[in-house]
Amino acid sequence: MSNETFAGHLGAGVRTVANWEASPDMVLSPGMQEVLDAALKDADEGVQRRFGMLLAAQEGSAPAAPGETTSRQPEPRSRLAPEAAVEASQADWRDVRQYLIESGIGLAARTADLYEPSLRVEHVPAISTADWLPNGPVPLEMLALQWDRNPSKPRVTGLEAEARGTLPLRAPGHAFGRYTAAIRYLRKPALFENRHSYRLTGIEWTSDGGRMTFGLATFFDKLDVSEPLGHEAAAAEMAGHLDWAHLPFRGLLSDPFDLSARVVNPGVSTLTIRRNTSDGSGTFFLLRRDPTKVTNGRHYSLLPAGEFQPASISPESVETDLDIWRNMVREYAEEMLGQPEHDGSGGIPVDYEVWPFFRDMTRAREAGTVRPYALGVILDALSLNSSIATTTVIDDTVFDDLFRDLVATNPEGEVVLSLDNNKSIRGLPFNAETVERLTTREPLGQTSAACLTLAWRHRARLLGAD
Repeated sequence: MSNETFAGHLGAGVRTVANWEASPDMVLSPGMQEVLDAALKDADEGVQRRFGMLLAAQEGSAPAAPGETTSRQPEPRSRLAPEAAVEASQADWRDVRQYLIESGIGLAARTADLYEPSLRVEHVPAISTADWLPNGPVPLEMLALQWDRNPSKPRVTGLEAEARGTLPLRAPGHAFGRYTAAIRYLRKPALFENRHSYRLTGIEWTSDGGRMTFGLATFFDKLDVSEPLGHEAAAAEMAGHLDWAHLPFRGLLSDPFDLSARVVNPGVSTLTIRRNTSDGSGTFFLLRRDPTKVTNGRHYSLLPAGEFQPASISPESVETDLDIWRNMVREYAEEMLGQPEHDGSGGIPVDYEVWPFFRDMTRAREAGTVRPYALGVILDALSLNSSIATTTVIDDTVFDDLFRDLVATNPEGEVVLSLDNNKSIRGLPFNAETVERLTTREPLGQTSAACLTLAWRHRARLLGAD
């Protein structure tokens, strides 16, 4: 189941209106004037060209070059067409979204540089804190989850003035109210539904286990903060100034680990290791995400990975599905076996006791041939999306039986068994060369890269016979 007023969506704004001689009798409504004033604070040359073209289209002349003025007096009819302003705003918003998709991994690394180096998860563009990372892999049965019935209201929701620069116009003088609304109407992926999601409100690790508390939120509660964060950073970089001075919305979240500041709905990223019982080596699997199907695509992620959500809208599911193992097994069934998704939109709870695949996975876990671990909680430095990093070690013969019907594609992308077309059917080797390549040279998502890095750090424990 992965970001300024008119200024942000005309590129990065326009340096000065003096670059063009607007007609003295041009009249704008107060609302449009406010929007335009915001747009004129900062700008790059590309925006100047676009704005000049819009003026020229109204005045019937060619636009002046950036940094130049024209001595020609414009015709009296020089009002900027409201429809043209909306079109330009939305076009620029799409340009920034495209840049975000194409440059997300590199942009994430450059955004991570804004934070204290000590917060980086080694060399990958993800951040965490000592309070969020246990000293070693925690068996999943040692991680207790508790229900928070009355979580505090978040202080940052994406409705703040600082986020308005990421929202394009939807009509003359009116911007979209939420980022998710802009996505829905301007660039909706195939999978885009506002489902119940679990909101992390507390986390604590002990010497032998841990505890997390969760309340209830929605998927869009998260996206309305995380997507503007990414969009703001992309627009700032496109304009040549990726720094705190030009990231006002991000500045509202000065402590990214403050769980009361925003809704933190974690996903669950799982590194699945097929362990060769003869020599203790391992292989693993990736998903090449399709940007036409999911909000954040065009990169690799671990397999499986998904939002931590109930399986249905039933009140019963909301509390009984507060279980990482159940969430993981549902994702295994969907992403690796092609089974129908328990997408949280139905009203009937999953009957885990009669579901054959769940029973088989759970019995193997009880027998010790399937071993799930929690590795900590990490943040994508770009979006500040969170993920519970987990790994499941499965003995080879058990894996081959449980996943004998492993699919080649799923609703989110393509299952990757090899990086070099060597037709492997057992996955990528879990070794130093592959881990280094994926975390430094391949487009592996930030939280997936952090999960893989943490698993490699603890490989001796994970691949040991105990």
